[in-house]
Amino acid sequence: MIDPDGIMLPQENKQTTIKFGTIPEFDLLTYDLEDEKEFKKYLKDIEKEIRGSFEYKHMIDYLRNYMGMNQCSFIQVSNKDNYNVKIEIHHYPFTLYDLVEIVYKKRAANYEPLDVQMVAKEVTMLHYKLLVGLIPLSVTVHQLVHEGKLFIPVQNVLGRYRLFVDMYKNYCEPEQLETLDRIEKYSYEQTSDLLNSQDILAMNYIDMNIQDKKYQLPDMSSMSVSMNNRLETIKNNNYTLPTLQDKDYLSKDTLEDRKAIVPKVPFTFVH
Repeated sequence: MIDPDGIMLPQENKQTTIKFGTIPEFDLLTYDLEDEKEFKKYLKDIEKEIRGSFEYKHMIDYLRNYMGMNQCSFIQVSNKDNYNVKIEIHHYPFTLYDLVEIVYKKRAANYEPLDVQMVAKEVTMLHYKLLVGLIPLSVTVHQLVHEGKLFIPVQNVLGRYRLFVDMYKNYCEPEQLETLDRIEKYSYEQTSDLLNSQDILAMNYIDMNIQDKKYQLPDMSSMSVSMNNRLETIKNNNYTLPTLQDKDYLSKDTLEDRKAIVPKVPFTFVH
């Protein structure tokens, strides 16, 4: 129960005046863009905003389901029928970070809002207009690209990235434009050594020369025959479950007392 004697009575209302001085101008930005570390964090947060948005995820799903971007452009793997295979969409020749930085510079030069959501919205619209280069890659291939071990010819990407350059050229760094020129030059040069970087994905076979017969592996044909025989035995219900006698063997107190249990259908290699 609530004790009525413990109820606090309201005090007499006294008029209070709150004085405001100069009110600072409202600003959504919470970053010090003059600081290099803060500026990079700002651009990374815009990237995160884009990747996490419903609009971006919806577009990526559309590209996978209707634009054939569910298969790696370099190796024959796809997640169309196997969702355990991960196919990632790579931005190329401009990375998503490049796109965010260029759009930021354009908006800053034109005195447009620089809050994270507005910059992310413009970059997302560039995706919807297919003004960015995109290419599907498996996880391994994607990692090789970021490590600088695999070159992507620009003719393999989806998107009118050149139109993006025409629209935002004044806000691109000279180094970015110079790198783009070299990428395009090497892409269309049939004699460029960079086109041979794809050899890193080629299969390499290793021969094992084991001298001691005790450690030699059976050949694949023998293993295949043995496995098929075993499967046929199981399918035909000829596989015998452990018996009560087998249980007695396993209940021995010490390992020395236990005898090896011989399967009813021995599994042997066919030579």
